[in-house]
Amino acid sequence: MRRVEFFYDLVSPYSYLAFTQLGRICEEHGADLVLKPMLLGAVHKAAEIKAPVESPAKARYQIQDIRRWAEHYGVPLDFPEPFPFRSLKTMRAAVYCERLGKLPDFTREAFALYWAEGGAPKGLEEADEDGPLSEVARRIGEEQRRLLEGASLSETKEALKSATYEALERGVFAAPTFFVSGEMFWGNDRLQFVEMTLAAG
Repeated sequence: MRRVEFFYDLVSPYSYLAFTQLGRICEEHGADLVLKPMLLGAVHKAAEIKAPVESPAKARYQIQDIRRWAEHYGVPLDFPEPFPFRSLKTMRAAVYCERLGKLPDFTREAFALYWAEGGAPKGLEEADEDGPLSEVARRIGEEQRRLLEGASLSETKEALKSATYEALERGVFAAPTFFVSGEMFWGNDRLQFVEMTLAAG
C-alpha cells in the first residue's frame, strides 16, 4: 500500500496546517499516513537554517500567511503566545506514544490543543509543557503521570534523537516534510505535489 511519511514537530504551524489535510488526502488516494515526529530545532541547527522568527519582517509576514492558510482550509487557529513555544518534552512524549500505539491520537489532540485552542505551553521551561501534556494524556485515555514519566525516560530521549537523525540522514531540513515513493516534498504549500504523486501511482 502506498504511504505518506510526515516529518513534523508540534511547534511548527505549517505542520499543523498540513496535518489538517493529510487524513483526507491519504483516504482519497488509498494511502497510509506514517507519522514521523522529530525535533525541529535540532534539524534547523544541523542544516544551518535560521528560524523565521529570527527575522522580524519574515516573522510578521509568516503570521499573516499562516492565518490565510487556516482560512483557506477552513480550520481553527489560535496563534500561540509565546511563539515559538517549547516542544522538546512534547516531542519526546510523541515518540513515547508511538511505543504505546497512540501516536496518531496524541498528534491529533496535541495539534488541536496547541494550535486551535490556545493550549500550547506558556513558558520556556520544561515544566511548562507538563500542563498541556497532561491535558493531551487525558484526551487520549492515557494516565497523565505515565505519559510525563515516559517522556523523561532515557530510552525515550534517545528515540527522539534517533528519529531526528533519521530525518537529517534523509535530507530533511525543515517541517513539514513529506516522502511519497521515495520523493521528498517540503512545506504545507507542497501538498498538491503530494496528491499528484499519489494520483500518479
